[in-house]
Amino acid sequence: MAQQRFPILDRLIREANRVSGRKPDSIEILAHMIRLALDDGADPYLIAGVLLEGAAYTVAHHIPSDCQAEAASTTRDLLAERLASHGL
Repeated sequence: MAQQRFPILDRLIREANRVSGRKPDSIEILAHMIRLALDDGADPYLIAGVLLEGAAYTVAHHIPSDCQAEAASTTRDLLAERLASHGL
């Protein structure tokens, strides 16, 4: 399958890299904390819900309004792609 490029995702990745450059390893620390919580027995349904709420909040409150529809669509597509990569 040909890889489709999402401009908003590219911008989000660049922004994450910029912020993580300002705050060393902040994105990596977040991902690690999520894994630790799950490995420590946190409710996976609750974690998934928190992550989805975080994604929705981020799009609604931190993405410029003229980019929100594209960001929401890209987020949905990315979730579907990642689930498919895990056989779901």
